[in-house]
Parts: sequence; structure tokens; C-alpha cells
Amino acid sequence: MCTVLVGRDVTGPGEILIAANRDENPARPSDPPGVLLESPRLVGGRDRVAGGTWLAVRAAPPHSGRAAGEVGSKSPTITMLLNRRPLPGAPVPARSRGLLVIEVARAADPRAAAEAEAASGHYGPCTLLHASAHACWWLAIPGEGPVRGGDITPGWHAITHAELDDAAEPRTEWLVRKLAELEERDVESALGRLAGLLAHHGDAGSPAVCLHEGRMPTVSAALIALTRSRTIYRHAEGRPCTQPFVDVSPLLRAGGTNDEAP
Repeated sequence: MCTVLVGRDVTGPGEILIAANRDENPARPSDPPGVLLESPRLVGGRDRVAGGTWLAVRAAPPHSGRAAGEVGSKSPTITMLLNRRPLPGAPVPARSRGLLVIEVARAADPRAAAEAEAASGHYGPCTLLHASAHACWWLAIPGEGPVRGGDITPGWHAITHAELDDAAEPRTEWLVRKLAELEERDVESALGRLAGLLAHHGDAGSPAVCLHEGRMPTVSAALIALTRSRTIYRHAEGRPCTQPFVDVSPLLRAGGTNDEAP
């Protein structure tokens, strides 16, 4: 991903909203969301070149015994990757950053796994963002210097290719200001407003969020909600300004396909 919007506890305690645009070289082949791993069940798009992903939703295990609204380690999770600017003259990384997402998403302790992988030095500059009802954090692997990051507090947040809520990054700064104006407390209304921000093309007073030009335009988008009663995962294959968001939530259930009705 290259733009991620996060709402923690904004529609209710323990609820997470995510809106994200993926900006990538259109010549790099990838698959739309599918099952990345059966156990634990991970769902997300797949990079055909290296086999990794930019976003993985981990389903709650079946028959977990978790009552609706209960917060715990068996809650669904979201793990995402944002690329950071490459370092001039840096050697080719030993491992694809997309594989890092799968390693962290599948781990029993995602944060410990992320910190261990970050210390390995195998990956190019990137940021990991992980969200669930009980844990929400980001971790930056800058390529040089110390790894950094922290918890994501309740409220609205934005991140692109720099720091969380970075006031020095124009797209992030504008998105943080727009998110502060959101008053929706209904999940569907909030997702609708977030979809509008993902499709923003910019104007004289604001940067573009949906990118049409350059080497890395927007190629897909996602809307995700972890609510107290269900998990919503919608995917737009293409730019969110023209392509509809399709419900792929059934993929999170064993035996489910994205051809099922919502």
C-alpha cells in the first residue's frame, strides 16, 4: 500500500476501519484477493513475482468460542505493507517485503515477529502496520538507522511513505485534516466517506490520493472493517475513482469464495 487510513475505536470500542490505496508499477503482475494461507487463514492479494502480499487479513479461527464483541487474541487482524523511499546505491534486498507481511500476519505474536524480521536486515525500506481489536501498531524499517514505530492510539490516522500522521508529508497532512472532520459513527457511512478520500484526485489546495500519473499509479484499493460482530473486506481491482468495491469477505470463511453473496 502507499496510502493507508486507520480509524481505531471511532465507530465503537474495539472496532477498526481501514481504507487503503495500492500504488504500484502496473507492469508488475499480481492477483486480486484470494486465500494466501489456509492455517491460519490469510486472505489478500498476491504478488506474482515474489509470492508475497501488500495486505493480509487474518480470519478469526472457526469455533473459537469468542462471543460477539469479545476482544482477545483470536480476533481477526490486518497486516499491511507501505514502501518507503529507497536508499540511493543500496544493495538489492535479500528478501521481498511482501513475504514479510505473510510472516508477520501468520505469527502467534505479530509484533515480536515483526521486530525480529526487521532486525534481520533482509528487507528494503518499508513500514508495517498491524491492526486488531486489541493491538494496533506501526513499525518502520528505514534501511539505515534504527527501526522505529509505536502504538496507534484511538482516533483517525493516516500514513503514506513516511511516518504515521507525518505533518511534513503533504498527502498525509491533508488526509489527517480531512479525517478530523469525519463525524460518522456508523460503519457503512464511515466506509463511504473513506472511499471518497481514496478517490480524491487533488486540486489547487490538496494533493492527489488516487494517482493516475507516474511510474507507480494507483492499481487497487481496499476497505476493511473489524467490527464487534463481523469482518468486512471490500476490494477494488483498479483505481477507486472508477472501479467498484467488491465484497470478498466470504474468503475469510473456510470454503468461502468471492463469488458468494455478501
